[in-house]
Amino acid sequence: MYNILLGLLIGIFVSLIGGGGASLYLGVLSGQLATSTAVSTSLFVALPALFFGTLTQIHIHNVHFKVGNQLIIAAIPSIIVGTFLGKYIPEVVYTIIIGLLLTVMGGIVLRKNLRRHTGISKTRHHRPIVAYLLGALSGFMVGLGGLSGGATTVAGLSMMGLTTFEAAGTTTYVLCAMALVGFMSHLMTSTIAWTAGITLMIGAIIGSILTPLVLTKIDICKLDRPLGIFLGLVIVYFGVKMLVTA
Repeated sequence: MYNILLGLLIGIFVSLIGGGGASLYLGVLSGQLATSTAVSTSLFVALPALFFGTLTQIHIHNVHFKVGNQLIIAAIPSIIVGTFLGKYIPEVVYTIIIGLLLTVMGGIVLRKNLRRHTGISKTRHHRPIVAYLLGALSGFMVGLGGLSGGATTVAGLSMMGLTTFEAAGTTTYVLCAMALVGFMSHLMTSTIAWTAGITLMIGAIIGSILTPLVLTKIDICKLDRPLGIFLGLVIVYFGVKMLVTA
């Protein structure tokens, strides 16, 4: 019951900011399981929640498929490479690099939303090379550390001009594919704690389905800016936390 409740809270949270929540699931499971098992199990938990969350996000038209597909194309080979390179890269080096990256990107997202005074920005900077680089970076995060790469992806999409809700929906779509590839890669070298994973998964699925549907009943124009500010703060928090614990 405890894992179901935690899964529900994480499912709600990641549906709001966009992401798979693998890092959050990993945080919960690392206190219950060995690290290698926790990594693969976190991706297993994230998969169904991402799948149902993606269906919901598509239904409410929050997914930008063109950008999302570009990210997926770049991410898949990066996940495979990252999975096999992970054992050669010191964890502390990886943690510092990702921590710095998240802190900077979170700061940019925060600054963008604080400077936005009215309405939802319609300015988009859709450069394919940016999308491919963003996908490759997120893919390495999945492959190296078993993270979903959600914070990096949603921050990058927000910087490219997507609204907070479009960034969250598109990220969910992208991470659904990334988590599947990452899970299959880690499955070859790790084991899955099925009982712990399934209980956490039940709550995550409920949260990932209900949250986007509830958001459709709210005035998006009024919620987009404060949610964008919240997203920036959350990304900065995770970045700083990684740097402090490195």
